[in-house]
Amino acid sequence: MTRRYRPLLPVLLAVLATGSAGAIQQAAAPDQPEQPIFRANVDLVRVDVSVTGRNDEPVADLEAEDFVVTEDDVPQTVETAQFIRLDGQPHRDTGESLDIRSQSQALVEAARDDVRLFALFLDDYHIDKYPTVMIPLRRALEAFVEQLQPTDLVVVMEPLTTLDSLRFTRNKAELLEIIRNFQGRRGELFPVKSAVEEAQLSQRNVFELRAGVTLSALEALATRLGGIREGRKSILFVSQGPPVGLPGSPNYPRLESALQAANRGNVTIHVLDPRPLGSAPLGGVEALRRLSNETGGQAIVNSNNPEAGIEDVFASASAYYLLGYSPKRPPADGKFHKIEVRVKRGGVRVTARRGYWAPTEAELNPPPAPPPDPKLTDALGDLINSMRPRMVDVWVGVEPGDNGRSALQITWEPTHRVGDVAPVALEIEPVTRTGTPLGDPRTIETAATPASDGDTMAAFDLEPGPAALRLTARSEGGAVLDRWTQPISVPDYAPATLKLGTPRVYRTRSLAETRAFDADANPTPTASRRFRRTDRIVVDVPYQSGAGAPSVRAVLANRDGQELTELPLAKSGPDGVARVILPLASLAPSTYTVRVSISVERGGIRGDRVLGVPVMRVRIGAVAVLVVLAAAGSPPGSSPRSRMPSARSSRWTRRSWRSRTPA
Repeated sequence: MTRRYRPLLPVLLAVLATGSAGAIQQAAAPDQPEQPIFRANVDLVRVDVSVTGRNDEPVADLEAEDFVVTEDDVPQTVETAQFIRLDGQPHRDTGESLDIRSQSQALVEAARDDVRLFALFLDDYHIDKYPTVMIPLRRALEAFVEQLQPTDLVVVMEPLTTLDSLRFTRNKAELLEIIRNFQGRRGELFPVKSAVEEAQLSQRNVFELRAGVTLSALEALATRLGGIREGRKSILFVSQGPPVGLPGSPNYPRLESALQAANRGNVTIHVLDPRPLGSAPLGGVEALRRLSNETGGQAIVNSNNPEAGIEDVFASASAYYLLGYSPKRPPADGKFHKIEVRVKRGGVRVTARRGYWAPTEAELNPPPAPPPDPKLTDALGDLINSMRPRMVDVWVGVEPGDNGRSALQITWEPTHRVGDVAPVALEIEPVTRTGTPLGDPRTIETAATPASDGDTMAAFDLEPGPAALRLTARSEGGAVLDRWTQPISVPDYAPATLKLGTPRVYRTRSLAETRAFDADANPTPTASRRFRRTDRIVVDVPYQSGAGAPSVRAVLANRDGQELTELPLAKSGPDGVARVILPLASLAPSTYTVRVSISVERGGIRGDRVLGVPVMRVRIGAVAVLVVLAAAGSPPGSSPRSRMPSARSSRWTRRSWRSRTPA
């Protein structure tokens, strides 16, 4: 069941703004007039229905008047009834290759109404590793692959797969390789696959958390497929069933959300429990039973011959009716509506979803978005005007120093090499804007990593005011590879009641690096701008308060500054440091800002003041994260930009990363 006005989540709207993923134009070959074209009024409800007769053969000659549809036991008038028959074969020899050359081409192909679209969800969190389970499962999945036809499209997903890493394919060899390497992991905690799983181990109930991860991923997949086109989309959910508990448990609403997403998007969920006959509950566990029953899918459970159920999955995707009716009720009541579909002809079997959730008035007519934060807009503009790329990434941090001075700390990492020559040392000299030295130059010969030994940072105590850094990157033989002078603004901390330092960003890429970071009393911030989706980043904001204990808050917001969710503050951070831990794989494709706000009360008055300086911006494919620092208790008349190095004048405030397909 779906509507043409399917609401989109705010995160997905941000995806559309970045152009990384979004609405896909439906493309139909001009020489295929027999291809069905779906049209509907804005309030037309769509429901896909399978009708079979003798020997489970599809019945193809029904008209709209042959169907009886009730919604909440109220008869409805069926306005349209279109029979869709798909066989996975090309109907015209256009001479074009069916191989998928890019994901942009794959999305255009997926939007075609004459292409069968399948998703294979391999829930390794809830599948036993026993041979009695894995051997027949692989055999069933290989049968699924063998039944695929030339125009069919398949996408494979696991609980930790992100939406932006989904890859539609027609390559059977690639799919068979995935199946051969797949292993169930039910009840196993080690080895961990990524930093995201490592973070799960810190939770009180890991297995409850993993059930929630599976259901949330299933909901995201159903939402993604539902936004591609109107016709039927099929998910084969391979799992022994994530435990959802009783109504009121944390995962029960996640199951409801997954069902809601599927029914709104005309997504049929077939379930495959790989356990042999007699090993699973009758009809399957509750999650599997509801997913198949309420979306019109097949339930392949308690079977020693799952290949037969796979055939039914293909039959369901190959022949069905798409009915349309205008409900006799307000179109946007936000309630669940039970539907029942019957056929006036006898001797047939009808399979349809049990109901759907109608959108709310707010979803149909969302209020206008508030204007973006002007300070945030200025900060983003500063990032656009960054300087040309260098051979090294440099991080510059500033904190309150001694005797009215400010303490600068600098570290670096190489970005690329020229031929066979790479920078191995960075010489740093603080100077005035006119070039007068302010201290002895320092040379850092070791690039910073979270587990580095030795001196990886240069430190200087400078007077507040305008200054500059003279930077020279050298090769192993001492040759100058790059040289530039970068102006900075040294903040004056003396009059401030609440003193904030530059946020430090740390990256860990493995369990060993995470343990080394946790054991290091003085780790080195990363200066890199290239991260992987499996990385975990830690953001530390140092502060000093002379007016009592401050209030600290961190939120995840969109690029316009509108809050999405509050981020928990890690309890493992050092004293005087606000710490946020952010696994990058947990972010869907979009543009985000992370705002850390620290405030104090003076005279019973509390007020936050945004510094407006972006201190970290990272990109991972289409995902961007901008960390903006906010503070209260600033001295009257002080300029926010004078308290930290300028984003426009200091390219070290910008960080970006490119994506690599996660494991």
